[in-house]
Amino acid sequence: MFFTKPVSFYEDLGRFEADRIVITDIAITRREMTNVVKLLEERSKTCEILYFDHHFLPEKVKVKLAKNLKAYVNGEASASELIYRHFQKEIPRERVWIAIYGAIGDYSQHTEFVEERIKNWDARALYFEACTLVLGIKDEHFERYDSKRMIAKTLAEGGNPSDVPGLVKVAKKVVNDEFDLYEIVKKQAKSVGDVGFVKDIAFFGFRGPSALFAATVTKARVGLALHTRRNYLDITMRSRDYSIPLNVLAEDAAEAVGGSGGGHPQASGARIPLNKFNDFVKKLNRLLGKYPAK
Repeated sequence: MFFTKPVSFYEDLGRFEADRIVITDIAITRREMTNVVKLLEERSKTCEILYFDHHFLPEKVKVKLAKNLKAYVNGEASASELIYRHFQKEIPRERVWIAIYGAIGDYSQHTEFVEERIKNWDARALYFEACTLVLGIKDEHFERYDSKRMIAKTLAEGGNPSDVPGLVKVAKKVVNDEFDLYEIVKKQAKSVGDVGFVKDIAFFGFRGPSALFAATVTKARVGLALHTRRNYLDITMRSRDYSIPLNVLAEDAAEAVGGSGGGHPQASGARIPLNKFNDFVKKLNRLLGKYPAK
C-alpha cells in the first residue's frame, strides 16, 4: 500500500514495478494529466491496472483510460463505493460496511447504492465506526502511513475501526481538539473579500476544519488553511456554500499564479509559490464572482 498526492502522482507511479496496480481516490492535476495518462498507457502494456476515482476528469481522458485500464470513474460516488461494487462478488457481503465508511467520510453517502444498503444495517453503528475512522486518523499517531496500513489490514481481515487499538480514544480526543481549534481560528482568522484564511496553525492534521472554521468565523464563502513549506504554500480549501465548485476554483486560481490545485467540489487544495498568496486570493475572489451567493 503506497500513499501519494496529486502533485507527486506522476513521479511516484514511475518509481516501482508491479504485475498489478490498483489506483484509488487520487486526483490528476491538469498540469500533469497528459504525462500521467501516457505513463498509465505505457504501464498497462506490462501489468494490469485498475483505476477507481471520483475526481473530475475530462471525457476524452476517461475514454483514453478506459481503452487501456479497468477504469471506474464516477464523480457522484465515493471511491470506496466504486471499489466495493467492482469486487462485491468476490468478498463477504459485510465488506459493504467499509464502502459505507468511506462514503460517509467523503460526504458521499447519499448515492442510491449506499442509501439502499445502509438500510440493511444499524446506521448509527456504521456512522460511529466511520467517525471513529475519519476522526482518529487526524491524530498524529494514526496520521503515519504505517498506522494507516495497519488500519487497512484490520478492515481487510473483517474488523472495524473501533477494533484498532487506541483509535476510539484518539477520535474522542480529536473531537475535543476541534472545539479548541475553533477558538484559535476565531482569534486568528482574517479575510479578503469572500475568502477567509488562517496561516500556520499548529493543528496540522486539522487542515480541513481549520479552513472551514476560517470561512465560518469570517462569514466568508470560502475558507483557507495555509501552511508554509520551504518553497511553497500548502493550501487546504473548504466552503460553506455547496453551489461553488471549489475544485474548479482551486485549480484555476492556483494555475494562474504558477501553482497547482484541485480536489472535490466541497473539499479542495492547492500548492502555490510562497510569494503568490495575494495574487491567489485576488484571483479566487474574481472567480467567486461567477457564482452569486444564495
